[in-house]
Amino acid sequence: MFRFFRALSALALTGMLTHCATSSGASGSASGDAVKLRFAWPEGLAVKVASTNTATQNAQPPEQSTLSYQLRLEGKGEERKLITEQMTPAPGTAEEGPQLPTPAIVLGPQGELKRIEGVEQIVQDMAREAESQGLPKEQQEQITGLVRDALEQATRLRWAALVGKWNGLALKPGEAFERKSQTTVPLFGSSAGTVEHVTLKERVPCTEGAAEKRCVRLVLESSLDPKALDQSMEELLKRVKSFMKANMGLMDVAIPEMKVTKLSIDSTLEFIAEPETLIPHRQRTVTNAHVVLQETEGEPNPKNFDLHNERVEDFTPVAR
Repeated sequence: MFRFFRALSALALTGMLTHCATSSGASGSASGDAVKLRFAWPEGLAVKVASTNTATQNAQPPEQSTLSYQLRLEGKGEERKLITEQMTPAPGTAEEGPQLPTPAIVLGPQGELKRIEGVEQIVQDMAREAESQGLPKEQQEQITGLVRDALEQATRLRWAALVGKWNGLALKPGEAFERKSQTTVPLFGSSAGTVEHVTLKERVPCTEGAAEKRCVRLVLESSLDPKALDQSMEELLKRVKSFMKANMGLMDVAIPEMKVTKLSIDSTLEFIAEPETLIPHRQRTVTNAHVVLQETEGEPNPKNFDLHNERVEDFTPVAR
């Protein structure tokens, strides 16, 4: 299989494309008994991550994949880089084999996302490979465009899950607040509007068995925004057509007329972290998605995509 499609599969299987998309914190009202969340990783912090992803599609047997890697914060001052390194799939899993390089996240002083570095080099490598395959120019452009989008999307989602969703919030235990955001449609990678509810549930130990409750358990529940559903369906259909053009080299006139007749995504993200720094200790994400595609002419049976995905990540700081 062409390396691009292996790359997209790896992103999906590791759960990179199932998180809710970017939505900065910095909302919620501060008060005397509110817990303030602030990104303040110390210089040089390294965190080992053990990730397990379990995906079930259309009632098929679940597929489980495991991955280990390290997050490292490099630099200080106005710009710091969050670098992913030593990414190692478990033998015999779906991601086994060479991994694509992971772009670096450049952070501002308060943890804000300033830019992403390393995407263009990966895209150029893919472009050279597509050209060596003798693919038509338009198909090459479709492939490299999807690679660029997927890498940038996965990197932004990584930042959002660790920093952007929480940084700057002041939450009272047990109280929730609502906000609008965006999510990524699993398997397809298109954007969809959502409504989120964020709650600080309780103070908890950072690790199992610890006595001191230094961490907080945060929960983010997300579902599609009914007011943005039509636009979300349109974005999904555009992405499907882009995949068909990239995968099969089809021209627009050769792509059958289709419509999205059903789209639902419900996701819960639980995060255990130190509130004063947002140093992570555990994340668990559960996503249920349902997509139905119907050709307006021809094939009588719609294509159903039912996905249940659960990703658990355990973080172990190795340098403080």
